Amino acid sequence: MKPIFTIFLILFNLTLFSQNVELIGGMNKNKFFDYEKDEGHFNSAYDSQYGYSFQIAIENIRIDTVKWRFTLGYEQYGGSINVRDGGLGGGVTSKAEIDKSIISVGVFPLNFRIIDRIDINVGFEAGALISENIVGTSSGWSIGTNGFSYDLNDKNKRYNAKAYFGLRGRIAYDLNKSDKVAISPQYSNYFGLTKEFDEFPEFTKSMRHFFGLGVQRKIE
Repeated sequence: MKPIFTIFLILFNLTLFSQNVELIGGMNKNKFFDYEKDEGHFNSAYDSQYGYSFQIAIENIRIDTVKWRFTLGYEQYGGSINVRDGGLGGGVTSKAEIDKSIISVGVFPLNFRIIDRIDINVGFEAGALISENIVGTSSGWSIGTNGFSYDLNDKNKRYNAKAYFGLRGRIAYDLNKSDKVAISPQYSNYFGLTKEFDEFPEFTKSMRHFFGLGVQRKIE
């Protein structure tokens, strides 16, 4: 968690030199996914869930010849999982409703503006787990044993991964209210590149759609 707060302090200091500061809030729709094929003894099913997100963004920060956008955010998201895998010698099944919250930092090196109103941003986002709430179980069996089953909400054990990394793209339409203030309806998409869980199904990742509203203010 310390690196996240260190980055936050850096971003706060950068506001002194930035042109735009934006406060953003809205809802997200998350769906867990994996790249495994449903064949043989493997099967996975994921259901979407709605959550919410808040961010502060700092943009038009010029480093050399490149203009950058940075974000610091809080996000609550989740979904359901039902994944089974095994073979002739045994198998395992995890079935649960997942709800978690993270704090994240985004870095956007690719930033474009179209017709002086539409902003397009592409970059990376890293997150750290703050809390998790799970309702579900993991169960399995193997030859020569009685099998096992345990509650995934074991308070002495963390189920979700501790850190996350992915790509995020954003598009926003700026409605100027004055020379310094703009309202920005926007959409962004997060595509996870790292695992969401430390245990089976540890290969599961996250994709999140975000719909929100931002309030921008120019700082000169």
